[in-house]
Amino acid sequence: MKANTNTVNYKVEPTAQANGDDHANRVNYTSETAAPVAQPGAITGRAESHLSVAARERGLNLNELADLMGVGASHLSQVARGKKNLTPYMSGKIESVLGWVPPQGVVHRQGGVVKGGESTYLRERARERGMTLRQVADRAGLTYGYVTQVSRGQRNLSPSAQIRMESVLDAPVKVETAQPAEVDTRALWERMDAHGWSQNETARRAGISTGMLSQVMNGKRKPSGDVLRRLHQVLFAPSPGELVAPVELKVMAWKKGGRNGVVIKGAGGPRSGGKPGDGTIRVGGRVPWGAEVQFAYTTGYDRHGRVSVNHIVDERGCSAMLKQEEPDRG
Repeated sequence: MKANTNTVNYKVEPTAQANGDDHANRVNYTSETAAPVAQPGAITGRAESHLSVAARERGLNLNELADLMGVGASHLSQVARGKKNLTPYMSGKIESVLGWVPPQGVVHRQGGVVKGGESTYLRERARERGMTLRQVADRAGLTYGYVTQVSRGQRNLSPSAQIRMESVLDAPVKVETAQPAEVDTRALWERMDAHGWSQNETARRAGISTGMLSQVMNGKRKPSGDVLRRLHQVLFAPSPGELVAPVELKVMAWKKGGRNGVVIKGAGGPRSGGKPGDGTIRVGGRVPWGAEVQFAYTTGYDRHGRVSVNHIVDERGCSAMLKQEEPDRG
């Protein structure tokens, strides 16, 4: 699924709309009567113009926008910040590229600064993907220091860097605190049992120390994204007993919000025409867009003719080993 890039929230200083039309809903602005007051010791992102934020929504920085408009970047920046008048000529140039004319003035990041000792959304999202922030930076072609500052709300994210990071994380970029998820040791035990491995054998295959795995299993240590990735690669690969052929049945369970369901293919459903191995049964209706896969597997026969199950690694990846927070139902 494609990540939504409209992810950065801003507080807006009061300004007059340049073209008389209210287009503020095109980006995530929150109008206020006064500029945000920084908390003591807080670090706020660099102030940006409304125009630069609108350009970001199109994947452009101000220099690239100026090039497309055929005007000087310095002049455009001064116009955007209200230091020079917005002439009809400039309005027409801006609208020809963006489709509308943002107001003059500047906007500020809305909070987003993560204090020392708190984890960040980006760090925890990377952990779910089996990566550290340093590995995210390497894969995105960015410096580790820059990615760390962005994750803590200390620096603004350029359009090109945002696209790179969201591609690596497969999720929107959000600047906010996050609690590290606990390891679901039951999921790890189940996979070790499926392979018939001890903790020592699992640690050896994953290339981690037995002491580290013991602490993880006892809840005394939260593994990094890199450790989760190593465990996932060895534990969630199908065991010999789970490799089956031919496949006769495919089952998938899903959930989204308060809904859930199961899809069974090849179960001789109402559209099978009475033919074995055809048809599909759906419990809970069709799978909605964005639903989370709970489990999936196929069934068939192993080489000895015994019925066997092949667990399919679902889209959760390393997050399959983490406890998921239950939604607050009020």
